[in-house]
Amino acid sequence: MAVSKTEIEKLAKLAKLSFSDEELERFTAEFDAIIAFADTINQSIEGGTEQIRSIGARMVPFETLRPDEVVPSLPSDKILSNVEGYNGFFGLERSKK
Repeated sequence: MAVSKTEIEKLAKLAKLSFSDEELERFTAEFDAIIAFADTINQSIEGGTEQIRSIGARMVPFETLRPDEVVPSLPSDKILSNVEGYNGFFGLERSKK
C-alpha cells in the first residue's frame, strides 16, 4: 500500500502542521517506508517471509546476515580495575560518611 501526497496533506491538516513541498515529498517517502515495513511484519506474522526489511534500507536476505558468535567477555576484575570505591554494582555511588 503506497501512501500518497494527498493523504500526507490530510494528516498534516488534522495535526495542524504545515510542510514545504520538499518536506512533503520527504514525509511521503518516509511514511511509505513505514507502511512497507508494517506490511513486511504482517507478512511474517501471517505466514513467514524470506526477507527482513529495515526502514530506509534495501531488502536483506537472511543468508547475508552474519552468524551469531559467542565470545568470552572481559573478566570482572579487569572491567572494575578503574572503578574507585567499587561496591558490587555499576553506576551506584554511595555518599561517604
